[in-house]
Amino acid sequence: MRFNLKKHIIELQTKGITYIEGFYKKKECKNVINKLEKIINRKALKKYVDSKCQIIANPFRHDLSLINLIDDKRLEKIFSVLLDPNYVLIDSTVINRKINHKFKDSKKKKLGEQWHTDSRYNNNKRFDKGYSFLTISMFNDFSNDNSATLYIPESLNRKDRPPAINKKYRSKAITGKAGTIAILDTGIWHKAGKPSKLDRWSMFNYYGPWFMKPYFDFPKMMKKKKLKKKIKKLLHFNSQPPIHEKERFRTIQKL
Repeated sequence: MRFNLKKHIIELQTKGITYIEGFYKKKECKNVINKLEKIINRKALKKYVDSKCQIIANPFRHDLSLINLIDDKRLEKIFSVLLDPNYVLIDSTVINRKINHKFKDSKKKKLGEQWHTDSRYNNNKRFDKGYSFLTISMFNDFSNDNSATLYIPESLNRKDRPPAINKKYRSKAITGKAGTIAILDTGIWHKAGKPSKLDRWSMFNYYGPWFMKPYFDFPKMMKKKKLKKKIKKLLHFNSQPPIHEKERFRTIQKL
């Protein structure tokens, strides 16, 4: 599916998932993978990876050229309608769910292996659909053979939490050619597929309204970097609350 703003918005509102094929060119995907492989092999990151899942949090912190992967005019058009023009990035994580024994096994809880949502809950009730969105950038093909993410289509309208145990549900795989982006409502129940011996490099970017807290302090993390205004907006530079009323009353500032 090529970019069709109206169609993507309707699909996200009704189904909670939409696909944009050809979002990145094959050459761009290969270039990104090369950069990610260089990052993941750094000694300083070894303790954050696992033999069945290699993870890079905040990839743009390690290679500033990757910062462009969090911003795009097509996504801006979608999220400005479904969220707010001042929408922000909540988290950005790269994952290669591949069996790679050069990395040690971790005893930590495996990321994303149980049914879960990335939405927020109050009194054990999930916020309504449309609260926030997740983009999955596929730098390799996503298929049933290389740990494609699974989701439960009918879960969009559920308000309860997924159970702590991995029950069997009628699910679908999020598949696509390299260069495809899938956009999900964070309220959809989803989980990772089983790791394979094949690469499945992907970036999971989480976007929400400006008042949501990010997972990390992006302004402090990136304060010494030269960034475009649009990137600064996504990284909460203009949505930090004032110290007190003498500084200002409004949270949102002009950049």
